[in-house]
Amino acid sequence: HAGQDGPFWMAVNHVLLTEFHHKARTQSFLDYVQRYTDSPFLIELRPDADGLYKPGRYARAGSLERYRNDENSEWKFLVFDTLSGEPRMPGGSMGDRWGSEGGKWNLTFRDRGNGEAINPILTFLDTEHDVVPIVTTEFGMGKDFQRNVPARRIMTDKGEVYVATAYDLLMAQFGVDRGLGGENPTGYDDTESPYTPAWQERWTGVDRATAIQFAREWGSTAERTGGKC
Repeated sequence: HAGQDGPFWMAVNHVLLTEFHHKARTQSFLDYVQRYTDSPFLIELRPDADGLYKPGRYARAGSLERYRNDENSEWKFLVFDTLSGEPRMPGGSMGDRWGSEGGKWNLTFRDRGNGEAINPILTFLDTEHDVVPIVTTEFGMGKDFQRNVPARRIMTDKGEVYVATAYDLLMAQFGVDRGLGGENPTGYDDTESPYTPAWQERWTGVDRATAIQFAREWGSTAERTGGKC
């Protein structure tokens, strides 16, 4: 953990993701992470032992036939587009930064290949999906946890592979129970599951009620002020 206050912030994130992203689905928060973070980008899920999967690397545009000859396609990444129902390559990822054509660094919701508008999905929970068991690790405790994520198969140059959005993996890592099963916390008072308000007490000495109150007040302030906190 990065400093004694690290677990406190992890618990704050657990509460924010649970209450403002999953239960309330605060639209301004969802809009922000869709547009300004890597949350919609697809992550490959690699088969592991006992039928489980582990998150791998970003799904690369170069793994799809339509983008294979695009410049720096191994450093351009994919989202799942709700308009076409297919994985697509938005403009502005790392490969564009080092491309021969300048001025293409800003992320855009348009397919870099043909210029068509795209609408990156944030979570596969909202559409057709498989439930895939993954392994997440809490290094402070030295323990693995089996969590489930909504995922879809896409066809790549390696054959069909499972992909999940970075957002869905984030929710699983923080133990947000979205009804998919797996080893999720039983609630905020669960001391054995990482990132709960009760869990952070052992590392910080901060009362769990304080962590919950802080998260709720911070989230409410952000919602009411358009993120001015």
